[in-house]
Amino acid sequence: MVALFGAVLLLGAVGPAAVADEKFGFGREIEGTYILSQEGTTTHSSYMFTEFGAVIWSASDQREFAYAPGNGVWKQTGDRSAKVRIVSFELDGSGVAVIDMEFNFSDDFSTVSGSFEGGIYPPDVNVNAIDREPRQNLANRFTGVRLTLGE
Repeated sequence: MVALFGAVLLLGAVGPAAVADEKFGFGREIEGTYILSQEGTTTHSSYMFTEFGAVIWSASDQREFAYAPGNGVWKQTGDRSAKVRIVSFELDGSGVAVIDMEFNFSDDFSTVSGSFEGGIYPPDVNVNAIDREPRQNLANRFTGVRLTLGE
């Protein structure tokens, strides 16, 4: 009985760690910053992924379009893919940009490609359940590379 009880305790101690490793393994793989280029434009942006599902975003055209850097969340959708939602508030307070993205990572997570769509909405939009048309639609494809320190 003591041996059986000890085995149950051991399994209980190992179980949660194994589940956490499996749950956050993808996050550990994508964690870092990616520099993206939009198809057909000179616009560049950076996306910093955290292990636990947050994204911090900044873009080269912020002053041109009068919006602030954004934050968001990501969720794994496949072996090497993730959905991302970014929210960015316009600097003049007249709206909020909500962008949904699909990121497809290379086997070694050094490059990424994908697409995005979304829009700029009135400031009172519910960013989790958008129920109205945007003032401006946003959509494009992108490619990118993971930022490294070099060798």
